[in-house]
Amino acid sequence: MSAYIDKKEIINALKKCGVKKNDILFVQSDVSKIGRIKGNLRQQLQTYLDIIKKLVGHNGTIVVPAFYYEYSRKRTPFNVYKSPVSKDLGLFPNFFCKQKNVVRSLNPLTSVAAIGRKAKYICGGNSAIGYGPDSPFDRLTKLKGKILLIGVGDVTYVRYVESLVGVPYIYNKFFETPIYSKGKKVNLPVCNPVRYLNCNVLHLRPKDMQKKLEKAGLVKKVRLGNEYVRILSIEKLFAFLKTKLQKNFYYLLKNKPKFKKNSIPLI
Repeated sequence: MSAYIDKKEIINALKKCGVKKNDILFVQSDVSKIGRIKGNLRQQLQTYLDIIKKLVGHNGTIVVPAFYYEYSRKRTPFNVYKSPVSKDLGLFPNFFCKQKNVVRSLNPLTSVAAIGRKAKYICGGNSAIGYGPDSPFDRLTKLKGKILLIGVGDVTYVRYVESLVGVPYIYNKFFETPIYSKGKKVNLPVCNPVRYLNCNVLHLRPKDMQKKLEKAGLVKKVRLGNEYVRILSIEKLFAFLKTKLQKNFYYLLKNKPKFKKNSIPLI
């Protein structure tokens, strides 16, 4: 194998995975795990973006996670178009958010950024609720988008399904730290589902989650360099997880949480 990943290899892998014209893609990535492309870091990231843009075309839409964890960790106000994407999410989302015509959603902890035909619709709901109606994840579901994983196995979207089903190990937390957009304070309530910290809630490791999803036939994966690219249908993933979680609240956890009787959430 060459020391570098060729541009054609990326294009072929994404096509084999099922990326098509007019797709709405929610892209999670760690491109460093795939291997190097010729050029400096900025050029490498631009190559990935250019390839995905070309494959989905003018009528397609690209969406990336743009979470700002400092909002909850340090109570730092969120500025929609100035606050950086948290470093935990890797290099590509930060690079993506600096592009022209990017739209970013209002909730700091579940913020997404998008480019393309449906970008304003996905990010523009008049709501700062994390996973509720008109949230980006709700709209991605209605649009029957796809999840594209480049070099990663974690699937952020499952948190949306957990919230919708109403699993007992999370609760909605209200935040009063302000958010700003285009120089003005946004007067909307900010609320996010968070885990109970005293109940030993441990989610499955990404590789274990992938095993479950692959076994269910929900993942198409293609080798690229040192890792894989994977694609999932949001419509099929939602239906599968909803059914599993309705039967077993703890399907996405390592173990059943240690709830204490007569103490929230076990009453």
